[in-house]
Amino acid sequence: MISVRRLYDPLLFWLALALTGLGMLFIFDAGYARSLRDGKGMIPREFLMQIPFLVVGVAIALGLAGINQIKWKRWSKAVFWIGMLALLAVGIPGVGYEMSGAHRWIGRPPFLIQPAEFFKVAAILYLAGVFADRKPWPKKMPRFRDLAAKMDALAVPKLKRCLPALWVLIGVVLIEQEPDLGTAAVVMATGFAMFVLGGVSRTSLLIAVGLTLVGGFIMVKAQPYRMERILNHAQRWDKENVDDVSYQTVQSELAQATGGWIGVGIGAGRAKHLIPAATTDFISGTIGEEFGLLGSVMVIGLIGALVARLYWLASIAHTKFAALVLGGVGTWIGIQACTNIMMANGFIPAIGIPLPFISSGGSSLIALWMAIGLCQAVLKPVPVAKEAVVEVDRDRWGNRRTHLSRA
Repeated sequence: MISVRRLYDPLLFWLALALTGLGMLFIFDAGYARSLRDGKGMIPREFLMQIPFLVVGVAIALGLAGINQIKWKRWSKAVFWIGMLALLAVGIPGVGYEMSGAHRWIGRPPFLIQPAEFFKVAAILYLAGVFADRKPWPKKMPRFRDLAAKMDALAVPKLKRCLPALWVLIGVVLIEQEPDLGTAAVVMATGFAMFVLGGVSRTSLLIAVGLTLVGGFIMVKAQPYRMERILNHAQRWDKENVDDVSYQTVQSELAQATGGWIGVGIGAGRAKHLIPAATTDFISGTIGEEFGLLGSVMVIGLIGALVARLYWLASIAHTKFAALVLGGVGTWIGIQACTNIMMANGFIPAIGIPLPFISSGGSSLIALWMAIGLCQAVLKPVPVAKEAVVEVDRDRWGNRRTHLSRA
């Protein structure tokens, strides 16, 4: 029997559970109107589907929490390549499933899995494993007798150090081709944050920023509707846009403006009757309208508390691998939450990003709970075997980090 005794940090678990519970409330509130309109009863399908997803997600989290971080570090590459294969599988006829012109799922309704959500966890675990063992690049290099020796000593090792970034970038491109630019952007931003946490040099980071900007521009230009959405965002209130490409954003803005400080009251909102993605990407509209600014701040505050807890735990983690996993998960949740809220507020164009733990969606919820379980696992003290070698040094911020390797 899986027990909550496996939890190393109960506060992290209860924060995630509180957010998921609030999400269930908001999903029911945002979805019942459409369910009644479609003649499917008072309880929306999204709410009913979220219940087993929650049970499965929490069970997986508790199960993963019981596996020590030495095994997770050893399995990190395998997990990543399984995630990559799943991304490739969405395009295979008979395995992948198409919906509204997008190939983002594998399986068949109602059992659909969105691999891109799980790839976020896989990428964090993989990069944490890579950077946990990476030695700093020497600041001073010896003189080389010829160009060939210099290439062997500098160019080849540098290229090898760039390979993890290349693999993650390939995953980002596969997600963008589904097409799902929003999720691809979240994976790319989280990966960049992992490079910072992993101690990548400033020069390499600047090169990565430049390549990211160029790649992002190419991805936007690849689909005409993306550029149209961006260019029309500033004019979303114009007559030709308000009921077209900017419809959901405009209705979400109106809803949140109507909510004021305390909201119009639970069940009394109008946005859920109008917005197609009322329980998913634009659930913040209903929260702001019916629960007001105070309700929105409560949700943001809980997500902020969860992210802050992850960062604090990362700062006191005993191993570099644990610190990277915790920091990566915190960054992912923070980036995704900020993107969703800014999208719902009209600050940025709509790009289809769910609000972590709040929006409906089985793959998203299970992936988030997998990440929580993984964080619990890496927090636990490391059982050091007799054949293990323990090296202790300090990271770029002066914190002591432990590195484990086989003798």
